[in-house]
Amino acid sequence: MDAILLETEGPVAWVWLNQPRRLNSIDQVTLAELAQAFDLLGKDDAVRAIVIAARGPVFSAGFDVGWMVGLTEATVVEELGGVEAVYDTIENCAKPVIAAVQGAAMGGGLLLAMVADLRLASEQASFGAPEVKIGIFPNLRLVPRLERLVGLGAAKQIVLTGERVHATDALRIGLVEQVWPAEELHPAARALADHLAGLPPHAVRSAKAAFAAVGRPDFAGWERAEFAACWARPERGAAMQAFLQSRKGSRR
Repeated sequence: MDAILLETEGPVAWVWLNQPRRLNSIDQVTLAELAQAFDLLGKDDAVRAIVIAARGPVFSAGFDVGWMVGLTEATVVEELGGVEAVYDTIENCAKPVIAAVQGAAMGGGLLLAMVADLRLASEQASFGAPEVKIGIFPNLRLVPRLERLVGLGAAKQIVLTGERVHATDALRIGLVEQVWPAEELHPAARALADHLAGLPPHAVRSAKAAFAAVGRPDFAGWERAEFAACWARPERGAAMQAFLQSRKGSRR
């Protein structure tokens, strides 16, 4: 892999956007390597949490306009299906995914942050969907994903103006969960990933899957079956016993 650097530290995997000289812009190579990385990590039982981060001062300037400008009305439709599949793969990863965003996350970079489960930002981070400025509009389900996170009004403000939202405002509207000084961003992401990785893995996967399953007509049945599956796991019993022991210890 060249565009992506994959590192594993115990149960935590780091997926680094690794083209800082190109502002970590996203092209076909980047997308293919992201798909490969998440395919590998999804199959690795030793990995329990994943962090998406970037080398250099910019998280991602978005899709490579040099690649985009060569597409025609017909070929762009063909390309979009494959691009969307990569983002869906990340969003549907069974393991919790954290985006650690420093600098700008624009367009496709914003979308990459949004398909993570949790978003941490540095104080210098900014987010935007500038597509209207180059004569198109955000696709790949960026609009409904953004509305789900920040609400209709804030989503329209971001999409219709094409202007950036800085870290403090991103925190205020719910686009990110935490904001950190730049030097603390990656340690904070690692601490959160360690916490998630230390929880009973089947319970974490089921909890994440529940959010995706909410719209299913059989959600109640799915929920009962998944809860029973968690109950049957040996780590559930161990975790409950550890909780009871810790509570007894706190009463002394």
